[in-house]
Amino acid sequence: MTTISKHETENGTLNKPHMFIPDDYDTRKVRMEGFIRNQDFKLWKLVLEGPFIPTTAAVGTGGAPVPKDPSLYSDEDYKKMEVDSKALWLIQMAIPNSIIHAFKKCKSAKELWNSLQQMYEGSDDVKENKKDMLKQKFENFHQENNEKMASQYLRYVQLVDELTAAGVKMENQDVIRKFLRSLPHA
Repeated sequence: MTTISKHETENGTLNKPHMFIPDDYDTRKVRMEGFIRNQDFKLWKLVLEGPFIPTTAAVGTGGAPVPKDPSLYSDEDYKKMEVDSKALWLIQMAIPNSIIHAFKKCKSAKELWNSLQQMYEGSDDVKENKKDMLKQKFENFHQENNEKMASQYLRYVQLVDELTAAGVKMENQDVIRKFLRSLPHA
């Protein structure tokens, strides 16, 4: 029996996506995008643009494309549709059983990706509230009791990363000054 290490579960491998962790959505989103792009860039294109739908020029519509009857699909049509199926599968495989039920109705990689974003990034109001909360956390940042400087620095870098991911613009000098002010006085 093969044992899956904690590292493989959290970070994935070249062939297996990392496990999606809702509490760390911003980081997992970046890793999932990288994983899918590494598999095949066409997969990522479909996540962003949507699935290939075989069409044909309809009679009486001036040549406007209409969805093709499945009985008329060519081998090339099936190959193109399989790309979306693979992208969908890669994302599904990263979602834990405890939350996959919320996304069972998603039929394309784009639909699933957008649903994940909506659930874990939220509406524009939720995003603004998150920005405000992160800014407050930034302003109040300080060294915890008995915290080593390396640990404090890693917490700070993560907070700055979260602020950047939320769309908060900060000058590098301000980021450095804030960290220096958070250090204990000698």
